[in-house]
Amino acid sequence: MDVNFHLGTPPGTLTCPSSLPKALKHDLSPAGPLDDDSLIHTTPPLAPTPSLQFATTIMSGSFLTTLDQVSGKAFDYIIIGGGTAGLVLAARLSEDPAKSVLVLEAGGAHLGDPMIDLPASYGKFFKNEEGKGLGGSSATNFYLWNRPGEEDVNAWERLGNPGWNWKNFLKYSIKCEKLIPASEEASTAERLTYDEKLHGADGPVVLGWPNMRPGWDVVLQDTLEALGIPRIFEPQGGDRVGSSMDLSTVDPRTNKRVTSVAYLEQAGTRPNLKVLVNAPVARILSVPGEGFTTSGVEFLFGGEKHTVSTAVNGEVVLSAGAIKSPQVLELSGIGDTKILNALGIETKVDLPSVGTNAQDHLFAGVAYELKDPEKYNTIDPLLDPAVAEEHLKLYAEGKGLFTLGIVGISMAPLKSISDNAGEIESTVPTGGDAPGLAEQRAEQVARFKEGAANAEFVTIPGFYSFPNPPSPGAKHVSVCTTLNRPFSRGTIHAASRDPLAPPEIDPHYFEEDIDRLTYIEQVKFVRKLAQTEPFASLLGREVNPGPDVRSDADISLWLKKYLTTVHHTSSTCSMLPRDKGGVVDPELRVYGTKGLRVVDLSVVPLIPSAHTQSIVYAVAEQAADIIKGNGLYITAKCTG
Repeated sequence: MDVNFHLGTPPGTLTCPSSLPKALKHDLSPAGPLDDDSLIHTTPPLAPTPSLQFATTIMSGSFLTTLDQVSGKAFDYIIIGGGTAGLVLAARLSEDPAKSVLVLEAGGAHLGDPMIDLPASYGKFFKNEEGKGLGGSSATNFYLWNRPGEEDVNAWERLGNPGWNWKNFLKYSIKCEKLIPASEEASTAERLTYDEKLHGADGPVVLGWPNMRPGWDVVLQDTLEALGIPRIFEPQGGDRVGSSMDLSTVDPRTNKRVTSVAYLEQAGTRPNLKVLVNAPVARILSVPGEGFTTSGVEFLFGGEKHTVSTAVNGEVVLSAGAIKSPQVLELSGIGDTKILNALGIETKVDLPSVGTNAQDHLFAGVAYELKDPEKYNTIDPLLDPAVAEEHLKLYAEGKGLFTLGIVGISMAPLKSISDNAGEIESTVPTGGDAPGLAEQRAEQVARFKEGAANAEFVTIPGFYSFPNPPSPGAKHVSVCTTLNRPFSRGTIHAASRDPLAPPEIDPHYFEEDIDRLTYIEQVKFVRKLAQTEPFASLLGREVNPGPDVRSDADISLWLKKYLTTVHHTSSTCSMLPRDKGGVVDPELRVYGTKGLRVVDLSVVPLIPSAHTQSIVYAVAEQAADIIKGNGLYITAKCTG
């Protein structure tokens, strides 16, 4: 299927208050100048003025280390990647003072970087090299926090992974979080409801609702209810079907983004924890001879190669993300022999499933002008540099549009939004040539039959849509819909022996036609929603797709040209039985190896219908307990 997809921000979305002050790009980090290539901006980013620099708290970065403390040394745990999962593991594994822990992060430190801390900055970093920098994708995402449905997680266990179920997921999700409730007045007026039993009170990840909301979410929720989509009092309890006011990883007390760096802050000054930034990994090393027993890691620093060793009985944990982790395995000689031979890499473990089973959520925005713009809060005015400057001053006081965030999220089964659901679901592929694919598809069909959440609808307070640009001075709501249960499967493989070269990504979007047919129905439902009261009274003209895109064929063509990734790439090192397409076992050990595990979104065998940030945190928390031996769920050996 020929599909073009976009990685950047749409035309007319947030450009900065003029250009980024150079003073804010350098010398904010205790590690020295920021690595300008580590968090790449697709448009000139929203950036604070120098006055905001003094309001930004710079972390001490006491855990940051220097090359001489790493190169040629040995550690009990070497973690590749200081992203969402990697920093969770670093903090938890270093709780044992007898264990030394090293994190190698390819990107810069970005500690206290106002371009990361500042909310209301949607999509400013996105390329398809996700989360390069401390905090990983938790430092670049849209801040949204919602847990998956109960059966989405239980499916992982049914696919061959004992202990990977909703009960454990919920336990570890609660462990990682600290919920800050909204005021009683706001909770009542804007339905910011929650169940205290389902949330943590002392975890590192601070959650809350943004202090400024768009102003239309209650109206939209009433409209959805009129169309048969129920309201959810607590969306984090394992049932995602309905509309809800979801949480964000923005601390409402400080109006700053919360990333996995919070785990390092909570860990404090542990002498057994070291983090080296700007140190991309070239490959994982093994003891000479047959098999693959991990001996250390080769990494780059300042353009030169260095090595670091694992201590006796030590381990390497690969947490580079679903895009980079398969590439690192292949560069280390672990993967499909045919692919490795083509690259001139010696095969050490023939594991054909590395880099396969790639899944992602798809995104398309239907943008509308607002009839009464003065009544609603959007980020559109920030396109004016003078207005942006004024709101940066307000932000320093905890006010203004830089405290604005997304709140309302709705999910529904296809049968709730389309009369064609039965016909479309009858086309579902049930088999598959790839190992284990039939079992995955059986789980997806089961979710259809259960009426589980599938289609997602979320409103962005501003313009986020292709291809038509916004009208100057107008305010917009972008009703975005995401395809959350794709049947198509992609691949991600190393394209060369150069560890700094990006891997080759083939997402295979719409390869299974049920994905395209489902997505057309979701766009049609957005338009139906926009024509239903009371939400219809808020809206002016439709900017995208626009009046020329009417038929199913028109919508299909628009999607093929302008859909984009949600940057939720998963499953490229799937946790499955080896003969069912697995790369790691239920204890996250790479098949055919000793002393090597993978812990990131790549291990999730079947992507849930939910935003993936909360998933990675919970997976990493559970993985840390497995590695430490605090709850081994299985006794099976990782065999070659």
